[in-house]
Amino acid sequence: MAWAVSKYTKGAVARAGKTLVDPQATVDQRMAALDVMSSWRAAHAYPMHALLMMLRRKSADIDLRSIVVQRHKRAPSIIDKLARFPQMELSRMQDIGGCRAIVSNVRDVEKLKDHIQNSSTRHKLHREYDYISEPKDTGYRGVHLTYKYNGEKSEYKDYFVELQLRSKIQHAWATAVEIVDTFTKQALKSNRGSADWLRFFQMAGAEFAYLERRPVGGHVIGVDSRAELARLAQILNVVARLEAFAVSATHIIQKKDNKTDYFLLELTEGGVEVVITQYRTSDFDRATQDYLRKEKEAKSDAAHDVVLVAASSMHALHNAYPNYFADSKEFVRYIERALARPQ
Repeated sequence: MAWAVSKYTKGAVARAGKTLVDPQATVDQRMAALDVMSSWRAAHAYPMHALLMMLRRKSADIDLRSIVVQRHKRAPSIIDKLARFPQMELSRMQDIGGCRAIVSNVRDVEKLKDHIQNSSTRHKLHREYDYISEPKDTGYRGVHLTYKYNGEKSEYKDYFVELQLRSKIQHAWATAVEIVDTFTKQALKSNRGSADWLRFFQMAGAEFAYLERRPVGGHVIGVDSRAELARLAQILNVVARLEAFAVSATHIIQKKDNKTDYFLLELTEGGVEVVITQYRTSDFDRATQDYLRKEKEAKSDAAHDVVLVAASSMHALHNAYPNYFADSKEFVRYIERALARPQ
């Protein structure tokens, strides 16, 4: 297939990023900037593919049940990040393209990190963020490895691709945050929103760290996180609300092969159903165009969400992106385990 190449210089991309967060920009200027952003995002498809293949091989060496997928960062997330970090340039954003590996447990995460870093690869490790040894104050845990593409296709040289490594329990926490964000119109993922919900996920992250026998983070030292988790779970009626967020997929195309196709996931109708459109790899340009069009349509509706992802099977898709199916069963099970943990 012909892989997308950015139609714009990095300078033009950087200027588009500034326009996207400029309160004085006109509607036409913003729409033009979105087109530039979309072209730049689409150009990350090949570097992502190259890193995805590497991550799949390394993950299988550690855990045959691992799930590995890739995703293009959503336009609202890109714009929000540019707004939160005014000095950041769109052309230098390190997680426009990302690949994620979900393995069975935290030991496998640590083994996978070492396996990747000790392997011979042409791609350059740019930065490592170990949020297991040093959890974020929000409660988020996982390992992020940012690579610069350095393969055969020189047109993509030094494009950033972020590899996210998580255990199942870490992934359950992260996707539960996205579920609540989507259905309660908050931004907990960016540490903004209801103080009770923020505190709940902070305590859940600490309790999950206890379950995995890893650092809980200095921000909860001296706090009875289990008691606080129980209190907030009751106040927020967490289990019942998560169950109420259950979403049925009305259009799921079952794959019959193991090739990597693209899926456009669209959360519609006020968040009560998911529409999934599958694109063959050869139709990536059309997928990108549809993605941008639907993102523009979704801007006026907070309950309308859309993302373009790639996965080798619907099973992997569902397991890697349960927030788009509101699949919070795993998270609820871990909460129950945490609350039953002996003190």
